[in-house]
Amino acid sequence: MPETVGLPAVVLQGILPLLNIYYLERIEQAAVKKGLSTQSIWCKLWNDVMKSKPSRFGTVTCWRKKFLEAFFHNVLRGILNVSSDERLNDQRFSPLVHSARHVSELTICNKQQGVSELTPAVLECLARSVESLKFLHLRSSDQATQRSLRLLLHRLIHHGQVKRVSLLSWPSPDINLLVLILSISAGFWQKQTSCPCTFCLKKTLNDNSQVLQEKRPEKGLLQSSSSADLSHMHSKHNVEEDMGSQSALLSLQPLNISHSVVTDCSDCSSAETLPRRVPGSTHCKKATCQKSSLPTNTVGSKAASTSRKNLISGSDIQGSIRTEPDDLYDFIFSVPSMGEGGVLNMNQGYKESAKEKPSEVSTVPLFDDLPPVEERSIISQFPDGAHRFRSVRALNLHNVPLTLSSCRFLCHLLRSWVSLERLTMAYNDLGANIFLIVEALSALSRCPGCSLSMFSMSDFTTYVPTLDLANTILTTFPSLQLLSLSYDLENHNEKETSEDIPAEFKENQLKQLEIRFPQDPLPVGSLISVLKASTLLLELSLDNATFSCTEDLKCVLHTLAEHNKALRRLSFHDMKMTDMHSEIVLLLNSSSLEEIKFSFCRLFERGTEEFLSAFVDALRKNPSVKILKLCGNRLGNDGLTALADLYNPDSLCSIHYLDVSSNCIKPEGLLHFAKKLERCGKIKLKHLSISQNLLDRDPVMAQEALQSLEGVCCVVSDNWDSAQAFADHVSVM
Repeated sequence: MPETVGLPAVVLQGILPLLNIYYLERIEQAAVKKGLSTQSIWCKLWNDVMKSKPSRFGTVTCWRKKFLEAFFHNVLRGILNVSSDERLNDQRFSPLVHSARHVSELTICNKQQGVSELTPAVLECLARSVESLKFLHLRSSDQATQRSLRLLLHRLIHHGQVKRVSLLSWPSPDINLLVLILSISAGFWQKQTSCPCTFCLKKTLNDNSQVLQEKRPEKGLLQSSSSADLSHMHSKHNVEEDMGSQSALLSLQPLNISHSVVTDCSDCSSAETLPRRVPGSTHCKKATCQKSSLPTNTVGSKAASTSRKNLISGSDIQGSIRTEPDDLYDFIFSVPSMGEGGVLNMNQGYKESAKEKPSEVSTVPLFDDLPPVEERSIISQFPDGAHRFRSVRALNLHNVPLTLSSCRFLCHLLRSWVSLERLTMAYNDLGANIFLIVEALSALSRCPGCSLSMFSMSDFTTYVPTLDLANTILTTFPSLQLLSLSYDLENHNEKETSEDIPAEFKENQLKQLEIRFPQDPLPVGSLISVLKASTLLLELSLDNATFSCTEDLKCVLHTLAEHNKALRRLSFHDMKMTDMHSEIVLLLNSSSLEEIKFSFCRLFERGTEEFLSAFVDALRKNPSVKILKLCGNRLGNDGLTALADLYNPDSLCSIHYLDVSSNCIKPEGLLHFAKKLERCGKIKLKHLSISQNLLDRDPVMAQEALQSLEGVCCVVSDNWDSAQAFADHVSVM
């Protein structure tokens, strides 16, 4: 609105509340130039229209963006009627087009409502703004919606800015929909002549203009392929003969699982090696051809055999005519040397199944044992014209159960997903399929340009000891910077032998290590080994770690003090640390920790007075600690009062965030703490959390204490009913 630029600020300030959201959004820059803020107006719109409060755990930095992003999603899903409010309704503007530019995280729910209604103009705006795609509570949809979703994904990922894809809370995944999302996220795209992509056409035209200036391949190189194949290629892609067609990859049209993936190398000698194009590289690796038995009694087995032979004949010439750097010709066609009954030894690879002869283990095809009929369409063929485009950098699969076949499909993608930097897998019900993931990551680590630096995996049950899994992953990825493993139970009953004990951890580049251990006592030697090998560690989180004796935990704390000098953030949760007083004081005196969390560790259960004095004295002399979380440690009134000495004028303490939740603190203790802080003058404490304490015992005194603290820092409290909580605790004992 250029005409508003010249208005005086006082006039503009009076106009702002009268505008609808479309003009209010357009006038934003003019208001900023006048020194005016529209944040309060957008906040009021949020309260009036959305009728919900933002989470108290998050800070809203821009109400304008927050409102318009939520507005877009509500209009898209049809749960907000813009005609019901004159502030939202204007015939001169499109609600979706106008708000799409503010959507940085696009969330698609249920049956993908509204996806089919996204116009090219809306997609154009989304392609410039969306960086994260989130799929929540997905359900099966019709073919028309899936086609629209396919184009949406292609536009936002392959020709857009999307870096992260998350699939959340999908207890019963639609296998075709899952394949669609994962395939496009990994960069695969099968062009369709019926609905061409304008961006792909532009790229093709640009590529063709460059190819015309390049030298054609030698004729003899093309004669190694069949004339029928070359005729087909020439008829469909005349120019691709000059430039080297991109590799046959994924088609999103579901076919029988037995018709693809398994490469028949029966025509090759067992010792023969063929050049294999490495994804993202112009170099070739040697891949040993292995004989693989063809699945029998399956529909279309003859066609599958022909397809596999064509793939092999193509591999003879791919090193010559397929010269694109993104060549992935054998992306899906490598056959892991294992059968479905194989078991992974974390040090030596796959053990032979008891039902298999040793000589047959390496020749079992990947899909020899077919999944149920409803899952056989998960893998697709790879016709000419399938290409690899831009792929996302982060993938999050949370509460998305993976069957054997869907897990194998994901593993095929992972094996060459070189752009993937962060992989998060949580509650996928992997079971023994975890070995497939480890094998795929091992293959990925050998790809030039591999970018994976953060890996997180959690589930209810693990089929391999947690530290053994950590050792294998770090051996595969010594440059990994973040490793997070979280399990509740272990499902392995074999007694550990000397042959199964993992080797010592080798030096790595870890900066963040997070492990939630199962209930079983952990081998302290392995834990100490990984700590000593992780000299660059900045963050360490240990949850539910159980030790055979107190000396084991003392050794861990001594190791941290001696070998992990770079550590900045330390978190211990649900661990018995009652008798670790001298070790904790040593750690505080010898480290440069900035954030310390001891939650539900029974820290002050015994020897409170002597330990409290030493604990507080160590923190008073430590200027590096900024955040201290002591929730659930039986601190009590005396402990909280002692912590007030951290802010005496002669203290070097720099703690600005203090969490003393769930510490049996009563109103009189909180009041005494508040009075001591008032006498300290201006202090560095900015945030105090006192939730789930016994403040309901005397509400009047508690209110007095809270009022005193309000002038000192920001206080987070609650209306916790301690009597009801105690009754609930007793009822479940």
